[in-house]
Amino acid sequence: MTKEDLLQTYLKDPTFIEEGYLEEGEAENFSWNDKRRIPIVELLKIVIKGQSDGKGERTIIRLANQYLDNKL
Repeated sequence: MTKEDLLQTYLKDPTFIEEGYLEEGEAENFSWNDKRRIPIVELLKIVIKGQSDGKGERTIIRLANQYLDNKL
């Protein structure tokens, strides 16, 4: 499964539609290089990329926290 496949799988969760992050059917067409910068999606991308690059859990958590710190 590619990084984009994993991202689309997560984005198909109804919560993304219910919370207004995506519209109905948008997850299937969402690409890794999408120009929109939706913070929750960017965070998912950090985690997926970290996992696929073989980074350790602590490193992924640190990267995620750095992203969140910059967003607050």
